[in-house]
Amino acid sequence: VLERDLEAARRMLIDRLRIHADNMNVDITVVFDGSDKRIPQDESSSPIRVFFSTSPEKADPIIKRLISDKKKNESLAVITSDNEIGHYAKCCGIQVVSSQHFANEISKQTSDETQKKTGQIMTRDELNEWMGLFKNQEPPSQE
Repeated sequence: VLERDLEAARRMLIDRLRIHADNMNVDITVVFDGSDKRIPQDESSSPIRVFFSTSPEKADPIIKRLISDKKKNESLAVITSDNEIGHYAKCCGIQVVSSQHFANEISKQTSDETQKKTGQIMTRDELNEWMGLFKNQEPPSQE
């Protein structure tokens, strides 16, 4: 059940990121721990690139390589709540945005667009649920 929930959360995240990328005219790279062949990884017309680490490697070294491979004039931001990755990115002169801040922003930006395209809105509960899944902890309570 958890694997299916994780796959659904990953798909939902990628769908939301695709809408954001289209709206902002940006390319987005997502790196997940572990492989999952069910999520499309090569869509040439998509602004989303998805990478999976291969056991025993975790996503962190892949993210660090992507940061290190940044071209001089390339604009890049790293969305993470991982302190080590955030520190590494900052040391490389890369803008770092917390996952929670980005999730709040993307939720605001994409709710109308998502409803137009899919007939669905990502609710605050859904946002908190996938944030909890990706942090391997319970979703934060609503205030």
